[in-house]
Amino acid sequence: MEKLDFLIDYLLKENSQISIKQLPQNEEEKEKLWRSLCNIRDPKEISDNYIKVENEFLQERLKNKIITNVKDIKLLFDNKICLWKGDITTLKISAIVNAANSQGLGCFVPCHKCIDNQIHTFAGVNLRIECSEKMKEIGVIKTGKAFITKAYNLPSKYVIHTVGPIIYNSVTEKEIEQLKECYINSMELAKESNIRTLAFPCISTGEFRFPKKEASKIAIETVEEYLKENKKYFDKIVFNVFSNEDYDIYFRNLGEKVEK
Repeated sequence: MEKLDFLIDYLLKENSQISIKQLPQNEEEKEKLWRSLCNIRDPKEISDNYIKVENEFLQERLKNKIITNVKDIKLLFDNKICLWKGDITTLKISAIVNAANSQGLGCFVPCHKCIDNQIHTFAGVNLRIECSEKMKEIGVIKTGKAFITKAYNLPSKYVIHTVGPIIYNSVTEKEIEQLKECYINSMELAKESNIRTLAFPCISTGEFRFPKKEASKIAIETVEEYLKENKKYFDKIVFNVFSNEDYDIYFRNLGEKVEK
């Protein structure tokens, strides 16, 4: 736990507003504290020594995880599309898509379960710093737009960040188009960057409240339509789900497309 202790000590010393009377003693609680401190940290400069130790810690942590190689995920129905249930931060692939927010800096809520938080946590603080540099150029990411960064300590090479629509009442035509744009713009960035394998999470279906079944159909139809003209640029497009419910929804919707 020496590396973890160093990381916690560094983050506490650089933020004088945080006062902790008693530090946790076990590794699980220490990791929660470290993660919380990373989550609330502004994207400012950080020492090379911190980055070195954090990289070592995250790489050691990754070695204890089961890593899935995209090569081992089977194609569905003899096309470019795959369906995979698992933790997207453990997927070895050219690029993963992050369901981001318009600020583009990751989730600042300590230990939040959203994919944005997990990707930023396990990539390391360098990801937020790079996102901050991108956002200085972009300003605010409009819904449906996307930008690309390195993936740092994740097993993927790149992260494509896109902002899905937030649903307040019923789904409108505008929000349907915005969700389509998330997939199209992410694939366009992948194509421009010569990324041949790409994994999508269930964009907007969590905190942003897009109905899961409808979002799944939009995702599948949009990707399939895009691939009609761009199939040669991709080897695999992975729909990544985390729950059995989402897996069943995607599997049924993909099956219906084939039957038709």
